[in-house]
Amino acid sequence: MSSKVPKVQNNIQIAELGTLSQALGVRYDENVAKIGEDKILNALMSAEKKESNALISSMNRTKSASSLVEKDSARDDALSSLFDMAKAYTLLGTASQKQTAVKVCSLLDKYKGISHLNNATESAKIASLLEDLDTEGNKEAVEALPNLAEAVSAVRAAEADFLASVKAQEDEKLGLGDNASAVKKRLVCLLNDKLIPYLNIASELFAENYGSFAEQIALAVNKSNSVVTQRAKRS
Repeated sequence: MSSKVPKVQNNIQIAELGTLSQALGVRYDENVAKIGEDKILNALMSAEKKESNALISSMNRTKSASSLVEKDSARDDALSSLFDMAKAYTLLGTASQKQTAVKVCSLLDKYKGISHLNNATESAKIASLLEDLDTEGNKEAVEALPNLAEAVSAVRAAEADFLASVKAQEDEKLGLGDNASAVKKRLVCLLNDKLIPYLNIASELFAENYGSFAEQIALAVNKSNSVVTQRAKRS
């Protein structure tokens, strides 16, 4: 008799469920030929794969939002470095450097506080700042101060990186679905209320066809449940 597949613990974490659900899909693909024609199981596994993919997509959207915060922080740091370096030249540079730095700082002063603006407005201000710094006269002043041109390039690169993350997030939202918690709830219900009970009955009645698949699923679920249990013991 094949191993009975246990139910998935409800307090499984979203990432853990994502790993488990992807593994179930792989195991099904490996065993489908041996199982043979089973419209019910095929429909259940199709639903499982659909919800699994939805869960992964929702997780990626969450990661993208987190990444956007990091990219915003990186461009703020680059701006701060640029402003601080230009200011330092007005205090510590040679006489010529101080004079040039005053000119650069006069321009930068127009953009004080841009790091505190909302993301879209900050991006617009950075674009304007970079354009101003690239105009004739200002560009030469920047290049006359050692490492300042590199600081400007760092701002440009950080802003480009931020905008790329914004676009990636917007592209993901084109196919926006439910949040990860909602998908998790549906997927756990599908597994515990439909797929696992069906598989346990099928493997008991037709062990030759379903036994190996059921054992592999039982192993995967037990492994996942063990992680959940161990985490609960530590908390």
